[in-house]
Amino acid sequence: MQIDEPTLRRTVSANIAAYRKSAHDTQLDLAAKLNYSDKSVSKWERGESLPDIYILTQIADLYGITVSNLIGEVEPPKESKPHFHLFILALSVALTFAIAVVLFAIFEIANIDFHSWLFFIYAIPVSAIISIVFTSLWWGIFWQALSTSVLIWSLGLSIFLSVPLKNVYLVFVVCAAIQILTVLWELFRKFRQRTKKK
Repeated sequence: MQIDEPTLRRTVSANIAAYRKSAHDTQLDLAAKLNYSDKSVSKWERGESLPDIYILTQIADLYGITVSNLIGEVEPPKESKPHFHLFILALSVALTFAIAVVLFAIFEIANIDFHSWLFFIYAIPVSAIISIVFTSLWWGIFWQALSTSVLIWSLGLSIFLSVPLKNVYLVFVVCAAIQILTVLWELFRKFRQRTKKK
């Protein structure tokens, strides 16, 4: 069945808005994820313009749907599942620590000359990297900054506990410098978002 352009615009605009709201994203959040302005997202949702197929594909990937869901008469979700993303993150982190437990057990059983408890410390930066990936997809700047901070300091701790050098404690000075840069970068990103919104 052929659909005229006004009908297609109405359908796409309604579906983009519905899936965005279901994911608890603002127009600004979606715009930032697509590297577009929130004005463009606003125009799409008002039906004033249609995003091209590449943007539709990106939106579909962001929300775990297909382009057909966006352009077809498929009813978007009415209820969001805010705990689903948190569950996926928790499961991924738990898997990381489960691997640390397995490695710890193997090294202890084999009586390998290594501080096997360090695997639990190493699991922290790995978990932080996973968190950075998921927070970039699903949550805002605050959670990304928090995950990055955990990565910085847990990496510093891992180096401090693993490298037997005299002045290895200076790694925390490096961590502090990187932390300051991270905070400044996140503040800059937030400022840019506010500027775009205005």
